[in-house]
Amino acid sequence: MQEYDDNKAVKLMCAALEPSRRNEDAVFEVLDLIFDYYEENGYLDLDFDEDDDSDDATDLDGMVAFISKTLAKNPAAVRFSDDEIAAMVKAETAYEESLQ
Repeated sequence: MQEYDDNKAVKLMCAALEPSRRNEDAVFEVLDLIFDYYEENGYLDLDFDEDDDSDDATDLDGMVAFISKTLAKNPAAVRFSDDEIAAMVKAETAYEESLQ
């Protein structure tokens, strides 16, 4: 299994955006919020069952809402739409899955 690389994740997340919307610093903020979401929902706990089929583990809408709400309180360098956030989350998730 390969090791997770934040820089690779951000590059893939940037690639999911229109070229004019790509800002690595802002995308790093979104990546941090993805992991904040995982942490707040217990997905980083050692006892979390990765084979759990619950909808919470793949709650794209919930994750996008969390990230959007958090960014509204402390805006990133780029104001991302919910569709852009969803595209970045999907790209990050695909990257995570490619490491398994």
